[in-house]
Amino acid sequence: MQKDLTQEKLDWIFKNIKKDSNENELLETLLCEGFDISQCKMALGLELGIDDLVQVKEAPVIQQKYYPNKIIPVDNIQHVPAEIYEVENFLSKEDCQRLIFEITSKLRPSTIASSGEYDPTFRTSSTCDLGYRDSSFINDIDKKICNFIGIDISHGEILQGQHYLEGQEFKEHTDYFDADQLLLHDKGRGQRTYTFMIYLNSVLEGGETEFPKLNRMFSPEVGKALIWNNLNEDKTLNGNTTHQAHPVLKGNKTIITKWFREK
Repeated sequence: MQKDLTQEKLDWIFKNIKKDSNENELLETLLCEGFDISQCKMALGLELGIDDLVQVKEAPVIQQKYYPNKIIPVDNIQHVPAEIYEVENFLSKEDCQRLIFEITSKLRPSTIASSGEYDPTFRTSSTCDLGYRDSSFINDIDKKICNFIGIDISHGEILQGQHYLEGQEFKEHTDYFDADQLLLHDKGRGQRTYTFMIYLNSVLEGGETEFPKLNRMFSPEVGKALIWNNLNEDKTLNGNTTHQAHPVLKGNKTIITKWFREK
């Protein structure tokens, strides 16, 4: 029986990757030690084969550096229509409550990246620009996100909070910029790559995040994160990442979002 990757072995993997070690040689060493091949390939960023996909489907759990959260790849990894991960308990209830307080203390109407007029009912939530706060707590949350996903903080936009009251929503949209939007919002940083979104509370009813082209729906749960890549493997825009925030039917919803850029 193959062993699950340990935190110690993950640290060893990341340390060797930083040294530009050959991933296939690292994989061979790990397999000789009896570690699960699908977990090893995912940790090393190697493509999974058909046999590996069966193993991932049966046991889709891999431990990540520093944060022992469950990561569940969505859909076939080899011919993936979109790269999406669900991470349970990424933040504690205490951190979520503190973030909700920070967000709701200074809100502004949410906007969209539009080059012209748009329907004011398209996005009806409120936003808080957390990244502009002089707060070590918020900075630590920002660093935790960047460390977890393994992208340097210099590639990230500022951390934002969004708050939805009953009846508020964000209709179908993409996080990447279309041609006209990119001209306006590029500012030398390039296209958006990954989105890292965290639910800060469990909604009584409604407020789901739906990816209609993938037939996938995620319900808000306190501390749970959704991470997805807005681009395909060849860096083209992935329209399958079109998503929407369904109206909150009972209660309210608060999330934080961080977007990453190419440059």
